[in-house]
Amino acid sequence: MTTPHKQFIEAVGIVAEDDGLPRIAGRLFGYLLLSPTPRSLDEIADTLGVSKGSVSIDARLLVGHGWLRRVSRPGDRKDYYEMAPNFFACIVAHRMSRWGALRELIAHEIMNFSDEPASVRERLRSFDEAQEFFLDGMRQLLTEWRARQHQKPSKHPAGTPARHRAHKKSPKVRLA
Repeated sequence: MTTPHKQFIEAVGIVAEDDGLPRIAGRLFGYLLLSPTPRSLDEIADTLGVSKGSVSIDARLLVGHGWLRRVSRPGDRKDYYEMAPNFFACIVAHRMSRWGALRELIAHEIMNFSDEPASVRERLRSFDEAQEFFLDGMRQLLTEWRARQHQKPSKHPAGTPARHRAHKKSPKVRLA
């Protein structure tokens, strides 16, 4: 792995950590962004210099968010991981769900603060209004992005020797 690769992977780890994710999850994400093929837990752990257990936990976290997907190869018992084809839309949807949860909390609780000073009530109302505005805009952009992606032909690498599974808990499917 080249120095620019290492620096990029570490920088993605730091950004992810600043965003509330484990640093290893961010490094895993950065590594797979640069990987042309699916990688096994062993390969990832060795390359990142971390334990296989840490990689496994963080890979499951990112699969759960829809950013990665777990794949298998015929005749191989190992799990492999690669970027999900729609990972960016899943990142945006995840962030929107977090903003939406805060917006719902504010909208639901705002009436409980009617005895607060006008400046506090106005701050809460303005916060609620801003979140609603930005969430509506992000929903529209996400819808447009997904429609745009569905119009493009699939760009899966030719000959990728991976069997995709729909859900992280689905049983392994073996091909003869």
